[in-house]
Amino acid sequence: MTWKCTTCDQEFSDGIPKDAVQLTSERHRVSSYRFSDGTVHHLRRALGPSANHRWHKSPRPDCVFCFPPPKQAEKLPDLEQPVVEQSREVQVPETLPEIIIEEVKPAVMAEFECELTTALAIAFRRRKQIQN
Repeated sequence: MTWKCTTCDQEFSDGIPKDAVQLTSERHRVSSYRFSDGTVHHLRRALGPSANHRWHKSPRPDCVFCFPPPKQAEKLPDLEQPVVEQSREVQVPETLPEIIIEEVKPAVMAEFECELTTALAIAFRRRKQIQN
């Protein structure tokens, strides 16, 4: 029976190794195992082409079992034409453009009296105006 890890998609076609320790009970068809090399895998039974008829009765275009992806053949280089490496020359300018930095002077700010605008300050100002 083939098992497949739900996190790393690694397949175990020989079954679960004998030295694997089961960490969790089967829950929602997935069990966690710690292997002898220290890795933890969450294994479920891998469904193959034989289980395809349970999913749908007629072929569907989005099913990887009904329509498996085409295998891409390796393209070998032609032996008749030699491989030519292309080199690209980069021209470096002899001198770099000069960068001019201008000094920025801060603008002179006029001094002003800071008037308090709190409610207490306004009340005292009104009192002074009434007294005068």
